[in-house]
Amino acid sequence: MDTLSQELNLEEFKDSILSESTLLYVENNEDEKNNALDIFKNVFKNVIIAADGLEASTLYTQNKDEINIILTSMDMPKINGIDFMKEIRKSSWDVPILACMELNNLSILPQVIKLKVADYIFKPVQCLTALKLFHSILEQISHVQILEKQQQELSQFKSILDDQTLVSETDLSGNILYANDMFCEVSGYSRDELVGKPHNIIRHPDVSPRIFENLWSTIKSGKIWIGKIKNKTKDGSDYHVKATIFPILNSKGEIQKFMASRYLITDEELEKQKLKKFIMSQRTEKIKSDQSQKEIIKIEVDKAVAQSGMQNLKKIEQFNASANEMKKEVLRLRTLKEHASKRVISLEKDAKAKEDKYEGLQKAYQLKIEKLHATTKQAYEKFELVGKRNEALEEKFGKAQESIAVMQGYIDDYRSKIEDLEDVIRSLEGDIIELKGE
Repeated sequence: MDTLSQELNLEEFKDSILSESTLLYVENNEDEKNNALDIFKNVFKNVIIAADGLEASTLYTQNKDEINIILTSMDMPKINGIDFMKEIRKSSWDVPILACMELNNLSILPQVIKLKVADYIFKPVQCLTALKLFHSILEQISHVQILEKQQQELSQFKSILDDQTLVSETDLSGNILYANDMFCEVSGYSRDELVGKPHNIIRHPDVSPRIFENLWSTIKSGKIWIGKIKNKTKDGSDYHVKATIFPILNSKGEIQKFMASRYLITDEELEKQKLKKFIMSQRTEKIKSDQSQKEIIKIEVDKAVAQSGMQNLKKIEQFNASANEMKKEVLRLRTLKEHASKRVISLEKDAKAKEDKYEGLQKAYQLKIEKLHATTKQAYEKFELVGKRNEALEEKFGKAQESIAVMQGYIDDYRSKIEDLEDVIRSLEGDIIELKGE
């Protein structure tokens, strides 16, 4: 590491995105190139060097899959910086270019900006400033790439949900923006009948308003709501769903809309209700049977006591036999009740297993949404930082133009004084000639 590299603190760029990137550095000034090159080689994974625009065009064509960013001077032989950037833009508008120009050559700045430069700096190059710009530019590109990848994954995940669940999107007021095919099929409404309508078009009157108050309070606070809801179809039929509803944020972190995915649990709910009704009916029948049995036995015993003889005893025995039959029936009903209870437990286990599986899927989806929100927020903060830096550069450019105008005024003033001096000299020379003639 040379003396200049030692004087600069390059620790902040260690293990940064620059250490994984390749720079194409185009500069024809040997002194400036050598000074900057020692710094860049200590930070970048690889530095490709070119002395003019023609050589740089060739090197870019040979290494374009490897090159991550370009730093190019504007004033170069053979092909200048503007023409070099035009060649690059013929094949790619994505590779970031940092333009390096002289302060007295600001007239080319509009052309530079039209060629979509990531930024521009003035000579002599301040290496630390250049490294910070490189880092900021590549970080922003990396965030955008990550965001695009996550959006693609989110789109794929949404496609999976579309195939397996009822999916809908609403605006901040609860009006439906989108409904997938399964949602339309289950609800009985067409997509045209749903889009633009309030989501409570499928709300079932049996559901407590408190549930929806809690739902809206949760998602408007930026959180995810999960729960079971009973809905109604277009023809008034019931259906039950396990719903997950969450907010979708824009790049500023503001809630843009709400998305919901639901899977049907109608069969499980109906089965539970049928089993509950069956168990209740069996209990009712048992109670009725026990009461009827007691009343019959009491009546017959009373008759037997009132009557005498063996005939009455036989009748009592017959009634005892009947009572035994009734006891057997009660035992059968109790066995049937136990089987029904076991069936309920089995169904509850199956429903719990399905619910756990779906909750795992929902948690994974929630994690992707949270990562997407965090990345979107970071990308937006980077975008604001770049905007502020551009404003500062524009202010710097304005001040430079003002300084040039002042300097130009000084030059014009000196030229006027020189012209006046020349007039005085010419006058003196005329006087001298006249004196010699005399």
